[in-house]
Amino acid sequence: MDSIVLRVSELKKLAGELSKDGMQYVQVALLEGDVGEGLPPSAAITGLRSDRPFELINYDELDGVPETEANFELM
Repeated sequence: MDSIVLRVSELKKLAGELSKDGMQYVQVALLEGDVGEGLPPSAAITGLRSDRPFELINYDELDGVPETEANFELM
């Protein structure tokens, strides 16, 4: 998987949490979903700060928008 479609409202909420927590960087890992289990692909988010290089904060995963909900085509 090369990309994922996320809801802006969820991304905005997460950005607010990252900012409030003083995170300067974010690592995003794309996770495959399981169609048979009804699990959408998701993005796992880890916050990082340069003043605390060994402190990694895991945030809630953001679920991708299911293809059945997204009524547009990606390039």
